[in-house]
Amino acid sequence: MSIGRVISFLLPVCVMLAVSGQVTAEQKKKVTKPSEFPCLSYTAPCGKIGVRPVVKKMPQDLSLGDPERGKQIAFKRKKGNCLACHRMKGGSQSGTRGPDLSQYGSSGRTAAEIYAMIYDNRWQFPDTVMPPFGTNEVLTDREIRDVAAFLRASR
Repeated sequence: MSIGRVISFLLPVCVMLAVSGQVTAEQKKKVTKPSEFPCLSYTAPCGKIGVRPVVKKMPQDLSLGDPERGKQIAFKRKKGNCLACHRMKGGSQSGTRGPDLSQYGSSGRTAAEIYAMIYDNRWQFPDTVMPPFGTNEVLTDREIRDVAAFLRASR
């Protein structure tokens, strides 16, 4: 077999392979938007997932809960899980995504403000990554009061 025959066979194959790797204008238009990526175990696109409406709940008559119960809830990985994002006195393996809550009681926030931020912080910060613990029914009213009492006592 001559070199000319080999080249005449391989050249079209090489050109075809080179062209097939290029993205056409039509293909560029079909790029998936991030909001259309699958989410939640690939069952629905992230941009199509229903989100509960923002709720601003700031009780006027707020009897503080129990700080010790609040600490247990805040530290419990399967419940409040505040340590996943925040540093807190007495906690271990804390996160650094959210603000340090070790001395949060010195912040000057009222018990009602703390309650409202735990219940659903989106009313104040729409782009927050903090889950709305009350709106999403992760914590009960009593549990939110307890965590608020714990944070108020953190100095």
